[in-house]
Amino acid sequence: MARRTGLPAVEVLDACESTNDEALRRAHAGASHGAAVAAVRQTLGRGRRGHVWVSPPGGLYLSVVLRPGVARECLRAIPVAAGLGALDACRALGATAPRLKWPNDLVVPGPSGACKLGGILVELCLRPRAAVDAGDAADGVAGVGDAAVCGIGVNLSRPQGDGIRPQAVRDGMPAPLPAAYLDECGAPDAAGDYAAVATLFRDAIVRRVDAWAAGLAGDCATAPLAPVLEEYHSSLLGLGSAVAAVAPEGAVVGRGTFFSVDKTGRAVLALQGGGTLSLAPEQASLRPAGR
Repeated sequence: MARRTGLPAVEVLDACESTNDEALRRAHAGASHGAAVAAVRQTLGRGRRGHVWVSPPGGLYLSVVLRPGVARECLRAIPVAAGLGALDACRALGATAPRLKWPNDLVVPGPSGACKLGGILVELCLRPRAAVDAGDAADGVAGVGDAAVCGIGVNLSRPQGDGIRPQAVRDGMPAPLPAAYLDECGAPDAAGDYAAVATLFRDAIVRRVDAWAAGLAGDCATAPLAPVLEEYHSSLLGLGSAVAAVAPEGAVVGRGTFFSVDKTGRAVLALQGGGTLSLAPEQASLRPAGR
């Protein structure tokens, strides 16, 4: 996978608090589409719903400024497009096992369940200077001052001591998913040239976002995932399986079969007692039934 022509070099830092914070500052200052910053170590990395992550050497911590030039309410699909881009990068390195877990975690199937390879957090930099979660984007049309920052953390190699793990909120789980590492998934060069791997992931994410934006048609607000939905479904782990929907505070809000994701990105469950339940990513996570 060759580097995408015309993109700036990925800026690689030895350490920072959060690559998303670094990229948001650059976006506010006018950084161009595809500008990216990576760090060998984060001290205050974060994930969805305010999770605080321990991010030692051994992982890729990368944030990319994206300016796809689409209607603002359509930006909610960027995490999915970025997730498909991350899968592209894994495959380019030789790792074919990784899949996506709704909405956009990178996971590796295992005999005892999924192991987490990485996660994605998209935050918006909107006029006036405001950064909000992608799912909360206000109506309107993205302009020159609008951008999305896609942050991704990927476990490249098994670190010594404490691994990459959540330090705070755990999304209702008794424990986080066990970790998977890219160099143990058929990608032995994943932990080699850090800048080259960061560039590979950046390029793949930008390419996917560009293709998604080009495929949007008409009123994309009602179907922002339409250009990527078929491939997203084929990349998801757990479709057709029995799941429990767990709210951020830990309460189970529904049990049923996870049978689709709609064009807005909501997971749709066929409930055990009949009917369906539709959930946005900020409302719940899906866990295998019985966990």
